[in-house]
Amino acid sequence: MRLLLLFALATSLALPVRAAINPAEFTRNVPDQMRVRETSRIVQVLDINGDRVRRVTLVGEVVEQRNASQPRIGQTVVIDYTVNLSEVERRAKAFSEERGTMPGPQFMYEPEPPTLDADGMFWANVAPAGGRWGNVNREAGAVADIDGYQAGGAVYVPVSGQYSFDTPY
Repeated sequence: MRLLLLFALATSLALPVRAAINPAEFTRNVPDQMRVRETSRIVQVLDINGDRVRRVTLVGEVVEQRNASQPRIGQTVVIDYTVNLSEVERRAKAFSEERGTMPGPQFMYEPEPPTLDADGMFWANVAPAGGRWGNVNREAGAVADIDGYQAGGAVYVPVSGQYSFDTPY
C-alpha cells in the first residue's frame, strides 16, 4: 500500500502544472510605474474596416513614481494606446473554446481606460512609446503598427495588459 501511495505521489509530481499567473508578475518589472493626476481624457471608438477600434489618450501630471526610466514628478505625460475591440472578442472566444473551464493561463488583453480614485488619480504601468518596451508584442487586440507615428515629449503606452492601470504591488 505504501509503495502504491509513493508511486502515485511521484507520478503526480512529474506531471506539468499549469496555473494562472499572479497579476503582480505583470507589473513588477515595467520601466515606469507612475501615479498620474488626470487632466484630460479622450476615448474614441471608431469603425475601421468593419472592426470596432478604441483609441485612448490620457493626459496628466505625474505625482508619484516607483520604477522610473526618467524622473517625471510634476511633469505632464501622455498615455496613448489603441485596441482593436473586435479582435479582442474574437481571440477571447477562441481562447474560451480551446480551454473551456480548465485551470491554467488566463486570457490577456489590453486595458480598459483607467478608473480614477477619489483624488482624480490613477496608477499606470507604462513604457516610453517607440522604445523597446513600448514596441513589445502587444496582447490580444492591440494595434501595434506605429509606422509614421511620431511622439514628442513624455508619451507612454501601457505594457501590463489588463493590469496596466492597477496599483503596483
